[in-house]
Amino acid sequence: MLELAYALTVHKAQGSEFDKVFVVLPNPCRILSRELLYTALTRQNSRLILFCQGEPNELLDYRHLSDAARRLTNLFEPPEPVRVGQRVYDNKHIHRSRRGELMISKSEVIIANELASAGIEYEYERPYIGKDNTRRYPDFTIEDADTGVTWFWEHLGMLGDAEYERKWKLKLEWYRGNGIDLEEEGGGPNGMLLTSTETDGIDQGQILGLIKKIKSGG
Repeated sequence: MLELAYALTVHKAQGSEFDKVFVVLPNPCRILSRELLYTALTRQNSRLILFCQGEPNELLDYRHLSDAARRLTNLFEPPEPVRVGQRVYDNKHIHRSRRGELMISKSEVIIANELASAGIEYEYERPYIGKDNTRRYPDFTIEDADTGVTWFWEHLGMLGDAEYERKWKLKLEWYRGNGIDLEEEGGGPNGMLLTSTETDGIDQGQILGLIKKIKSGG
């Protein structure tokens, strides 16, 4: 009793789920990485069958080949879960702001500390509910009581990565669809969107410039 089946690459299967998954890992496999392995092993809903050429214990080496364990995606050792805002992360990969808030990147801590130093009240990853009850979690939300303007600040720390940029474009479309436009475009009826970036490290001058815009009302 046979049923026709198809083989997919891990990249093609990304974003999909299947009831039962057979993962074939040849040896050598030059493109294998921690992220690729994690994606392959998490496509199944009920059962995973792994065909591994060579010693399966060698897969443990991929524990140390990237920093993808920042979130709870660790297949090789128990995480230490800590809640940050509405989400849960591994305690070994989070940082604290001056106000004691748990954050997932050092860049966000720097921004938070500069906002606090400037006397600007902010909320970290406060959920924003948009159309059709969809929601996003801006890195920082600042409500200016004097002007009535709400500022949303997103730090784009991985521009240059194709998948990261794809997701950011979708998120930007979501903001625009919910009346929140970029500050350089004049903002929208529901808020002003600020973005900071980093290429060869975080740009302190850029951060201070954005804070100046907030304090001056744009």
